[in-house]
Amino acid sequence: MSMKRNTHIFDLYWEDILVAKVLPFLTIRECLNFRCVSRTCLQITNMYFAKLKSLKLMNNGFSPHTFNVFASNCTRLKFLNLSRCYSISDDELIPMLRRNHDLVSLNLSQCKNLSAKCLQPVILHCNNLRILKLSRCSWLTPGALEALALHQSKLEDVDLAFCVSVSENCILIFIKKFRQIRTLNLEGNKQVTDKCLYTISKYSTSLKILNLGGCCEITDKGVRALALHCPKLEGLLIRGCTKVTENSLRLMRNKVQLDRRPMDPVPLPIYVQI
Repeated sequence: MSMKRNTHIFDLYWEDILVAKVLPFLTIRECLNFRCVSRTCLQITNMYFAKLKSLKLMNNGFSPHTFNVFASNCTRLKFLNLSRCYSISDDELIPMLRRNHDLVSLNLSQCKNLSAKCLQPVILHCNNLRILKLSRCSWLTPGALEALALHQSKLEDVDLAFCVSVSENCILIFIKKFRQIRTLNLEGNKQVTDKCLYTISKYSTSLKILNLGGCCEITDKGVRALALHCPKLEGLLIRGCTKVTENSLRLMRNKVQLDRRPMDPVPLPIYVQI
């Protein structure tokens, strides 16, 4: 009498069912746990990682060994979000960037353990990059920003908030190169002055969202230039800009979303005849 073999999950088509229909419902950590179960699970998970086009590891403290799993298998990424991954260093990130030249979006915000060296593969090879977020990356140097402006051409959404090591001259070079930019975040960069706003008003005619929060050196003159020469501007953040007054903001009240309410008019004095 022959024994009938029981059907199990691995009898399903790996690529068409397990990889395409099952693993996408697991979190990244669950995929890593599944990968450790057996050699077959490892093969299936690696196959899944190899097909990923988007990888989000925000705020995760993966060990170098675990991160190397992604670096070794993920070669088709278009969207990579590593924001607040404090433990990642150049040694882990650079191999991954070298294998993913089709990146469209890269987020390294608050990755404090990196250096400007990690951007070299992106600068030289990621020719389709459109979104770059480097908020609070104190390691971003003027040289790296100038190299980005030299080699890249398609950036539309850029976050340089609190990049305190970058000079205003570098930002000016950056703005002049990427004339199709639509979203620009310069929050917290006290080195930004009206000169930067004049340059934006001249070259960034497609700009829709601009964050200047905490840029305390800008004045009404710069904001007035934005109001007159940025016709597509939809949102302007200027909280903390103490030298900007309603004199310039009122020029864009009806067409631009601002993060500052209009100041109440000063009441006229009432004279009472005695």
